[in-house]
Amino acid sequence: MSCLQGDFALNNVQDGFLATAFLVGLLIASPIFSELCKHHSAFRLIGYGMGTWTLATFGCGISLGFWSLILCRMFVGVGEASFVALAAPFIDDYAPAAQKASWFATFYLCIPVGFAAGYIYGGLVAAALGWRAAFLIEAAVMVPFVVFCFMSKPLHLTGSREQGPDPAAPKSLKEITAEFASDARKVASHSVWLHMCSAYILYTAVLGVYAFWGPKAGKLMYDMAGESADLVFGGVTVITGVFGSLGGGLLLDKLGSTLANANLICGLSNLVGLVFVLLSFLVARSFAVFIALFAIGELALFMMQAPVGAIGMWSVPAALRPLAISMVTVSIHLLGDVPSPPLVGALQTALEARKPPESANQQWRVSMSIISLLLLFSGLVFLRSSILARQAADYRKPDELAAVSAVAEQQGAKHKGGRGRSGKFHNSSQSGAPDLEHSGNSSASFASGSGRRLSIGASMGVSGVGVSGIGDQMSDKQPLLDPQDPDSGSVSDAAAQ
Repeated sequence: MSCLQGDFALNNVQDGFLATAFLVGLLIASPIFSELCKHHSAFRLIGYGMGTWTLATFGCGISLGFWSLILCRMFVGVGEASFVALAAPFIDDYAPAAQKASWFATFYLCIPVGFAAGYIYGGLVAAALGWRAAFLIEAAVMVPFVVFCFMSKPLHLTGSREQGPDPAAPKSLKEITAEFASDARKVASHSVWLHMCSAYILYTAVLGVYAFWGPKAGKLMYDMAGESADLVFGGVTVITGVFGSLGGGLLLDKLGSTLANANLICGLSNLVGLVFVLLSFLVARSFAVFIALFAIGELALFMMQAPVGAIGMWSVPAALRPLAISMVTVSIHLLGDVPSPPLVGALQTALEARKPPESANQQWRVSMSIISLLLLFSGLVFLRSSILARQAADYRKPDELAAVSAVAEQQGAKHKGGRGRSGKFHNSSQSGAPDLEHSGNSSASFASGSGRRLSIGASMGVSGVGVSGIGDQMSDKQPLLDPQDPDSGSVSDAAAQ
């Protein structure tokens, strides 16, 4: 907030470090939470994360200067990390099998809605009561949610150890580090996950540039005055983020929530979005046409939010999901939207050198188009992954895959009228995923459905499954870990691909 910057006499560099401090806390803590949930209740860990976030937000409100504010912002990122690592796996465990993509979409649309609400809330409260009040009220509102996390039943994620680490055999720091490195290698060994992560880095690099440079580029290209460009770009991002995220999740459920279809949607999202954003930068000569084309492009790009989250969940063994999500988060920021804005800034500086102001401003069309070309490579990587996914393991539980397949077949029978199938999508052609070995128990396989195929016709209408039994489903899953159940166990004993 500009009033905060003025009260502490912060320069632009110091103001920028407030965002960097948040990111540092987020990136450091995400893998830590993902490893802790192997031996502790993930819901309790979210409570600790939310409590840290609340205290750090309160600290921002009473901070005395730049360094105390930086420290508090870093711990805000630590609190946020618990949600980054653990929220999506919770959705994967408890959402109805045929509607998981829609649930992911609902979760991810909170990001643009949160940004919009934050701008509105911060502006109104800061103007009326001051910037400190904005932080303090926000912290107070979160206290009941923290209490709820600690008062509720300590839910565990599939693949975690309910009884916690063995107190009789504590692990040394060296052993913990070796275990973390081993788990990270297992995650990276899954080709579908690796393709997704690589493509997602390119995608995030582009969106980071749009968020950072987009308003300024639009303002200079069309000689706009005041803050109108910021408001327009912000509004377009929120609207397209909400409808794009929801649309992508609903589309995946509609087509049949397979890994192949999720990658296909991501690939087409990138390629269709690329076409429209290039048209907006290279063809449009009025701001109205530019923002209309750019909005269509962003709508297409945001449609991959739910499918890409689903790929991260389903392409690795259940016990490795939190770490897989954390590794993606660290990668897309460190290699994506952190380096891309300064690199594009350097490119723009080179392009506009020794040019008159009007011509220099139009060079934004070139620099923004060049960075947008990364979407081409991202889309192609996703499309290649959609082919690989047809032969790769889907690590959802067999009963979940069976539920999706059964509903799809029922819908297919209605649409096809009992005729033969054509144009089939694979759930997976493998007879089963690699087993997860458990201490003293027989192995559990999160199988891919023994090569079940979903036809295009059969895949329509998957999202029609009712949600009236959600409560029963959640009750059936507790406790998630049964010592007599071979389908439960510890990730540290898991043998992944």
